[in-house]
Amino acid sequence: MTGWLIALVLAGATFVFLAAGRNRTRDALEVVAAAVVLALAGYAWQGSPGMPGHPVSPATGQTTPN
Repeated sequence: MTGWLIALVLAGATFVFLAAGRNRTRDALEVVAAAVVLALAGYAWQGSPGMPGHPVSPATGQTTPN
């Protein structure tokens, strides 16, 4: 749940920062809004914020990169 809160705060801060600018057109805000919504959708799809972490050791015979 904390991951969603952080993502929404960052998205809100992005919109506030852009809306406060003087030379921002509506088209620019729409493009940024689309990018933020796409990023949040990707986080929801791939991020799995509710699942606990599960570290995995490398398979036998493989080395880890330095």
